[in-house]
Amino acid sequence: MKPGFLSRLGLTFALTCLSMSPTLALKSTEADGDFDTNMLRIDEGKYLGTTVPNVKIRTGDGQSDLFSLIGDDPALVLLAYYTCGHTCPAGIQSLSDLSIDLPETTYNVIVLSFDKDDTPMTMNHVESSLDTVPDNWTFGLLPEQASKELTDALGYHFFFSERDQTFVHPAAVVFLSPQGEVMRYLYGTDLSSDDVELALIETRDRKPRLGELVDMVKLTCFQFDRSKSRYVIHPALIFGGAGIGVLGLAGIAALTYKKEEGV
Repeated sequence: MKPGFLSRLGLTFALTCLSMSPTLALKSTEADGDFDTNMLRIDEGKYLGTTVPNVKIRTGDGQSDLFSLIGDDPALVLLAYYTCGHTCPAGIQSLSDLSIDLPETTYNVIVLSFDKDDTPMTMNHVESSLDTVPDNWTFGLLPEQASKELTDALGYHFFFSERDQTFVHPAAVVFLSPQGEVMRYLYGTDLSSDDVELALIETRDRKPRLGELVDMVKLTCFQFDRSKSRYVIHPALIFGGAGIGVLGLAGIAALTYKKEEGV
């Protein structure tokens, strides 16, 4: 093999990853006066990998349950309340505006109200505020007990501020596997398309399918930084390009070399 070929390939691969790197940001949750917003931070280590309860949900089509809405694909769950006048509608609108490079048939988006006082009317009002509602989106209402069970299972804490007449809650999106396992949390009301796409890829079952190599390249380029709630460049790519071996790119390099030599 030509000297330096793998080095050049590694450099190209690392530069490709850098060009794909999402912007790093972390939006704080809302605060009630001097309330310490860190109290609303989810203790992810306690909940990642656990299975949520199959709670009952009221949708526009009638009664359903969480696992039926998840189906056979990974799901993105956004907890909110429909009478919110700030964070919740901003988060829902921002999520609907994302351009995710995955077919809509391969994942589901579930928007759920944790407020027992929300009604089909308030739910429909929020849903109708979107220009278009994709077929893979579902809006739902959680009964009081179901709300408690699901939020407890996710470590999602909120309270009602009597002074401001508003709920104080995390601005968080939760990714659930088809089996209802908690796989990832992302925070903020302006998530990036790259972060959501990578979280969905990570969440889904690893079933052989076309395009999997491209998806795995993205995941190998990035690792999840929990402190920033973002995917960041994998350190192995910065220190020596060691991540190349993970993908078996040596085999790809060999095939390329053979083509160059006319073998």
